[in-house]
Amino acid sequence: MNPLKKAYCRIFQNIFKFALPLLPYRNPKIIGSVKGIPEVLEKRDYNNVLIITDAGIRSLGLTERLEQTLKRSCISYHIYDKTVANPTTVNVDEALHMYLDNDCQAIIGFGGGSSMDCAKATAARIAKPHQSLAQMKGILKIHKKLPLLIAIPTTAGTGSETTLAAVITDAQTRHKYAINDFPLIPRYAVLDPRLP
Repeated sequence: MNPLKKAYCRIFQNIFKFALPLLPYRNPKIIGSVKGIPEVLEKRDYNNVLIITDAGIRSLGLTERLEQTLKRSCISYHIYDKTVANPTTVNVDEALHMYLDNDCQAIIGFGGGSSMDCAKATAARIAKPHQSLAQMKGILKIHKKLPLLIAIPTTAGTGSETTLAAVITDAQTRHKYAINDFPLIPRYAVLDPRLP
């Protein structure tokens, strides 16, 4: 490695090491069941949400409890279920258009790390409509409040429901990059034991 680049990396790491306690990291509020989501939405007077998941999750019927819960509370929802493993810029654009076309007010990421990364990146594009995802790659480039983001993990291990990162694949170049910023941490994480 180039000595100047190495020195830059070490300085950057040390600055972050000392600045970390001062940075606006937050833990998402925990909800114990999907049945607690309507209360969160009603407090904000939200009645229309976008659920971002994948076709496998939906075909297994895992979103049914959430859908029934929202219906019972008269909360409209739209489902984007085309997320692929290693979500692409196309996935994010499609989810973004669904959110905007249906006047949604919040995003629910439902599934594994890919669905949650797609949900986070979609929220970032809503917050910064004039910037591409490629312009947001790297560290601390969002600086805006995102729409309400709720994460419902169905897998263990990724921890995407608590992280400040979203990894996206450029659909044209197949280049994979991370977007890292504190607003990407979901406001709520639903840890429902009835989901696998």
